[in-house]
Amino acid sequence: MNTLPLFFNLHNKTVLIVGGGDVAHRKAVLMAKAQARMVVIAKQFDEEFIQFLNQNAITYHQKLYEPSDLDTYQPAIVIGATDDHAVNVALHGDCQARGIAVNIVDTPKLCDFIFPAIVDRNPVVIGVSSNGKAPVLARLIRAKIESSLPSSIGKLAAKAGEFRAKVKDALPTITERRYFWESVFERALADRQIAPLDDELQSFIDQDKQGGEVYIVGAGAGDPDLLTFKALRLMQQADVVLYDALVSPEIIDLCRRDSQKIFVGKKRTDHAKTQDEINALLVQYAKAGHRVLRLKGGDPFVFGRGGEEMLACQASGVPYQVVSGITAALAAGSCAGIPLTHRGVATSVRFLTGCYKTHEAFDGLKSAYQPDETLVFYMGLHALPKIVDSLITSGLPSDLPIAIVSNASLPNQAVLTSTLSDIVAKQAESGVSAPAIIIVGKVVDLYSGD
Repeated sequence: MNTLPLFFNLHNKTVLIVGGGDVAHRKAVLMAKAQARMVVIAKQFDEEFIQFLNQNAITYHQKLYEPSDLDTYQPAIVIGATDDHAVNVALHGDCQARGIAVNIVDTPKLCDFIFPAIVDRNPVVIGVSSNGKAPVLARLIRAKIESSLPSSIGKLAAKAGEFRAKVKDALPTITERRYFWESVFERALADRQIAPLDDELQSFIDQDKQGGEVYIVGAGAGDPDLLTFKALRLMQQADVVLYDALVSPEIIDLCRRDSQKIFVGKKRTDHAKTQDEINALLVQYAKAGHRVLRLKGGDPFVFGRGGEEMLACQASGVPYQVVSGITAALAAGSCAGIPLTHRGVATSVRFLTGCYKTHEAFDGLKSAYQPDETLVFYMGLHALPKIVDSLITSGLPSDLPIAIVSNASLPNQAVLTSTLSDIVAKQAESGVSAPAIIIVGKVVDLYSGD
């Protein structure tokens, strides 16, 4: 991001527009909506533009632009919308010399600020910008936002502004007030009926919404695009976020910006917090009235110890929700192009963990391996030699295909394929690293390498 989105109050501030064509006309309409005091200068004016200027009592002069115009009118901002490149360049230089912010339309290099594509639900205003790189894309994104926002959301926002003082008097803490407004606006954005705000407030008070809650949420395999809608919604609501090592910074950035974020990641030889400590934190923050997000890589209930956190909430009487995430095995198979089941090749799949105490021998499969089965190992790369030895000892053929998928779904994803007999040597040579999923079975032969 090389530009910072801001909303500038132009009410009764002078805006100088240089240009008299359609583009200048459009910018003048925007400035009028912002209640700016406009001065327009142009050598020639379109007839429709003149009509608009007259109808709105806007000052305009049919003349050539001169640097002294900047000194005469002392504008807060300047918009250049002429078809004369030399005039635009001169205007930019004159503004720069005087410290006046200027936008030369359709010339990003000559712009101190950018006009975004605007979604107007007054007083709610949304701006979308591509920093001048792809304005058509910005407009298409705006259209998507337009279609998803109820037309009445602006009226509700205006009423909320008038009602804020009453809410503040009725709900003494910032957290309570935020919970109330979120309950109202979330239903409004879902096109659900909203009662008069007095009734909504009383209903909120009667329901005693002060208690906290825990959200045990799967963040998926790493790619933010794989988050569920519900996960994203709860990430935006949480007051406190406890997150794991496998949750990417890009996903953390999608959490509510002012939430308290606590790293509780556990790696094989490095635990920021023990599981008991994590359980205690969840209960502690929830009982203090906070909405607590337990953000876990993959799915909470697939080798994620989410069940232990659920039981801790149950034992303490803390309300909780569990939200599934795309588990690493599914992401690894899909992103690598290795189907975990395939007609005529694999009719079942078994998930196993390669994580065990280092002094213990890996005990391999708990039951006999079936030739039409796919085995998927989580957290097993550190123990790859022991896993391979155990599988061969269990009767699996040494030429059985095996794949290691590292950083599945992420830009640095890597896939290594081989057979049980030589995968250990190939992995050591390749340097493919954790986090990784190990896939064993004939389905690996379907991997194309693309």
